[in-house]
Amino acid sequence: MGRSPCCEKAFTNKGAWTKEEDDKLIAYIRVHGEGCWPSLPKAAGLLRCGKSCRLRWVNYLRPDLKLGSFTDEEDELIIQLHSLLGNKWSLISSRLPGRTDNEIKNYWNTHIKRNLLNRGIDPVTHCPVYDQGRVPEVEKATTSYNIDPVTHCPVYDQGRVPEVEKATTSYTISFSMARPDFK
Repeated sequence: MGRSPCCEKAFTNKGAWTKEEDDKLIAYIRVHGEGCWPSLPKAAGLLRCGKSCRLRWVNYLRPDLKLGSFTDEEDELIIQLHSLLGNKWSLISSRLPGRTDNEIKNYWNTHIKRNLLNRGIDPVTHCPVYDQGRVPEVEKATTSYNIDPVTHCPVYDQGRVPEVEKATTSYTISFSMARPDFK
């Protein structure tokens, strides 16, 4: 009952990859291409699990990966895409060439989420975070609206945010989105 193990665990290396193992994996994939991951470690002369080889290749060794820090443009694009797609990391990564879904997810959870909270924006709803659900007095005096019971965001006439709050930003993908800039 259940799945058979992907490899013989007793004879596999665990932990950090060495430079020699990376070189063997790269050389094998250059010659034979990506293929049957369960049989790849033995054919390449590696004492690793097929899953470990696949993850090492996909997340670290692929030649088309973009390594290094995220740019400000990538940050904004991730925020925009997250507001539209939610936690669909593979869809978001498809719009950022050279970035993996795992890398984007980790970056979201360690950096962007905290930055949004510091700016007063809820990272789940992408709406302003108000103290106990109350809207600041300045906005009450100038704008009439209701609070959406589901998203807890202000709902203006016909559900639109006033143009004054933030100009739209367009990217190479075909959408633009107005987002209040609270600091």
